[in-house]
Amino acid sequence: MLPMIQPGAALSIEPGSFTEQEPKAGEIIAFRRGEGLVCHRFYGTIRMGRQRYGIEKGDRNRIAGLFRLEDYIGRLVAVDTTAAAELFRTVKKPSVFILIGGLIRERMDWIRRKSSKS
Repeated sequence: MLPMIQPGAALSIEPGSFTEQEPKAGEIIAFRRGEGLVCHRFYGTIRMGRQRYGIEKGDRNRIAGLFRLEDYIGRLVAVDTTAAAELFRTVKKPSVFILIGGLIRERMDWIRRKSSKS
């Protein structure tokens, strides 16, 4: 998602299912692709036969792609580049586990902030 999101940025994803709350066109969403997670901009849905697919595209990608609606994880609510920079300075070889740990930590912080405002 360059240039908006730099590599290594900690992302806060608001979890949800596509049937509960369909994202709006232009929002950045997260979805499963193979063994990993992808964050791209959402553009809408398309029906192909009996199946509906989401249309997504990274900001620097030339062409859009499709994702299965059941692979949708949630929408991006915050980007923290300073936490990611600190995380990558302290680790010699970052792994997917460290990135996921950062995502979980960011999500828990977001939940705590939101519940304290209520």
